[in-house]
Amino acid sequence: MKFAELLDLVHKPGATVGSPLAADLALITAVSQDLMAAELPSCDLAGLEADYAAHRPRPVTAVVLTRDEEDGIARCLSALDQDADHCLLIDSESGDATVDRALRARGDVRVLSAPWADDFSHHRNLAFGQITDGWLWHVDADEVLAPAHAGRVRRALSALDCLLPSSDFVVSPTIVDVDGPAYTNTQRILRADGPFRFRGRVHEHPYDDRGNTPARVQIDARLDHFGYLPDVIDKRGKRDLYGRLNRLSRAAEPDSPKWVYYEIRDALDYRTASRQDLMAAFTELAAATPDAVPAGVPDHRSERIVDAWILLCELAVRFGGADQIRTYTALLTRAGLTVEATYYRTVLESSRLLGRLSSLVDTISSAETHEEPANRHLMARLFELQSTLALASGRYEAVLPAYRKAVARNAGDSAATDFEMLRQLLSDLRTGPA
Repeated sequence: MKFAELLDLVHKPGATVGSPLAADLALITAVSQDLMAAELPSCDLAGLEADYAAHRPRPVTAVVLTRDEEDGIARCLSALDQDADHCLLIDSESGDATVDRALRARGDVRVLSAPWADDFSHHRNLAFGQITDGWLWHVDADEVLAPAHAGRVRRALSALDCLLPSSDFVVSPTIVDVDGPAYTNTQRILRADGPFRFRGRVHEHPYDDRGNTPARVQIDARLDHFGYLPDVIDKRGKRDLYGRLNRLSRAAEPDSPKWVYYEIRDALDYRTASRQDLMAAFTELAAATPDAVPAGVPDHRSERIVDAWILLCELAVRFGGADQIRTYTALLTRAGLTVEATYYRTVLESSRLLGRLSSLVDTISSAETHEEPANRHLMARLFELQSTLALASGRYEAVLPAYRKAVARNAGDSAATDFEMLRQLLSDLRTGPA
């Protein structure tokens, strides 16, 4: 039996999760294609379940990099009680109570002191010299495992160990930025005796010795990340730190477009950037990014090309580059990223349409000077239409004046109906479903 066939049995619609093996396999949400074809130790489901009942899970060690993390370290470590057998704290000369609070939170914490070297991969890879058995689970000090998901990581790793003991792969729990996006391809868990090591001073991921991405498994376990809240970014100087590390990485690998992508993504503040800054960033990134993923180039160098196309669309939206959006949405479509391409095309087209609607609002206003008794009834309908168009195009300051002019000319019923429907919709949104 292949691994894909077993997963199909567990995930098929209407399947009942009756055995511990099935329940733990249900936590696996995605598997890369190269693992799907892996042959299992037995073709008999009952035999697999019996093997799992006798299976002894390998230990899980949480690896946490710290430097002045006293505020959140206890919460981070305490949340791992049901999933991590041990904890390795790799501390970069904290000047606060980080280490003391970590030791109080868990009695099994080992502390490795390592001066900060401007290289997250260097620090993560130190764990391989300390732990040689079981799984290494890299958890950031500003991440907290969701209480409802406690125990899931251990269960998923146990099932994977039992079924795929000789396969090399990495495991990705979901990490959700508080008030931000969710990340599923996190690649945070790997075997201590496996072949993969982290690369990259920042935005580090594990790779094989050729620089290619390992086979991957995603699991239904969520950690909440508090480190990208705006006040945290400002307080800890993360934008400056990531910018410096990106520049160092770019200097070491000048032919890798990923560092141009990261440098612009991390350093440019969209909230305050001028149109000229946005256009300059677009020009720089476009010059560094090919319009196809080159064959034979290691993932370590090429893996962010498609992400760069998305960022180029985002920059073009912000400075109003219609032709640029069309160019890169075409590349996204060719790469199979239908949602992303549709979003940016829709933003482009809706902006054009809203601009046209706004122009019509002004056109109606200019017609008012030509009103006469003979055309007053049409002017009334024009003002009614103007009110609706102003609402649709976001010209809210023009909505009520246009409506009142329509009412003064014995019109406005259609606009009033639209307003009432909008009022009811807003009321429903506030009160929620019945």
